[in-house]
Formats: sequence, C-alpha cells, structure tokens
Amino acid sequence: MRYGDFYALDHLNLDIPRGSWTCLVGPNGAGKTTLLKTLLGNKAYDGSIVIDGVETYKHLRNVAFVPQRPEIPVGMDVSEYVMLGRARLDGWGRESRTSRQIVHQMLEKMHLSGMRHQLVAQLSGGEMQRVLIARALVQEPELLILDEPTSALDLHHQIATLDHIESLQKSGATIVSTMHDITLGAMYAERIIIMQKGRVLLDGPSDAVIHSPELKTAFDDRISIHTLDNGRPVIIATRNSS
Repeated sequence: MRYGDFYALDHLNLDIPRGSWTCLVGPNGAGKTTLLKTLLGNKAYDGSIVIDGVETYKHLRNVAFVPQRPEIPVGMDVSEYVMLGRARLDGWGRESRTSRQIVHQMLEKMHLSGMRHQLVAQLSGGEMQRVLIARALVQEPELLILDEPTSALDLHHQIATLDHIESLQKSGATIVSTMHDITLGAMYAERIIIMQKGRVLLDGPSDAVIHSPELKTAFDDRISIHTLDNGRPVIIATRNSS
C-alpha cells in the first residue's frame, strides 16, 4: 500500500487464524494503523487480502472497527451511539428487544449506564473510548479491529475493557489490534507482530516475540524486558544515558 512513491506497507505476507488475538506493535510510522485500515478495505492496495477466500474490499463481513480518532456525532447521546452497533442487524430505528437488552447490558459492563443520555460530543477522551468499544462489542462481530483501544483509559478501565474484548474472542471472534503498551498486548494477545517501516520484522507467539532481539531493535534498543515473580513479562522504556 503506497502514497505516491512511498510504500506505507511493503511485501506483507500474513495469515491470521480465525478466533485468535493478534497484536501489532512497533514505533510510530511503522504502518500499524495503515494495515488496519487496509484490512477494512478503506485503502487501495496491491496484492490480496482475503477472508474465507473473498477480497475484503468486495465483501466485508460482520467487522467492527474502533479507531483512534473517531468522528464525533453531533446531537447523539451515548445510548443512541452504542445502538448503532446493532443497526447492521436490525436497521436504524427498528431495534429489536434483544438488541435493546444487549445494549443495556453492555452499558452496564462498560460503566456507562450513568451517562447513557449524555451527548457523545461532551464526553472525555476516556469515556469516548469506552463508548466506541461498547458500540463495537454490541455488534457481536466476527472480526474486531482495534486501533490503540486503551490509549485514553485509566488502568482500571484498561483491564476491564480488555477483559470484555477477550470474552468476545472466547466466543469465536477474531481480534486484530494495535497497542503501544506492549506489556498489555502480551497479556491478552496470543500472537504479536512487530512492524517497522511498513514491513513485518517478526511474527510469532507473544511469549517468544516479547523476549526477542527484534523487539528491542524495532525500538532502537530503548526498551528493557523484565520478568515478574509470576512469570509475566513487563516492558519498560529506558532513558538515554547521555
């Protein structure tokens, strides 16, 4: 995928298993968000991106996308915005009793019930992010694509939100996400893909990738990996000694 003569994505060859959680990591400008948008069919590309043998731009199935920078609807409250996730099934304004119940339950799970009638445009960044994820989850997608889903959330809501996403995965959905917090990515994703300059530097199981020299290389050797007593890895940015 390119902009003029600049290749934003170059010779990627990936196979994402159904029902898996794949996390894309890498420095800014590595091509992570571009890859997500290309998977959605929002970017023209050379080559082939298929789901069950069908090119994504020709027939995108039940796919939900949580962007970093959403378009904020004017005059729509939280409950109405989350209900958009059911519009594909019921049609806007024709929500079934089941859909209304699913939305009600999701608002409770995401701690959004108290602001259900608040205008989306008036929400804080963290509140908006939870609303975006709630809208995606009520869609009950086959494929959920998330661009930095926890970037605006406090620690408590980060874990709670990722737990909800993990529950969707356990029900059979495929998850593809980007995450700057590699520690969190390794906690939830079975697979990590390291990207650098539009290419795949390393693709493999999270445990292997997290301890790989390629991970340090991607971040110019400015990170260190530590292992907690429970065996969980923690990635910490290091300061320049100079």
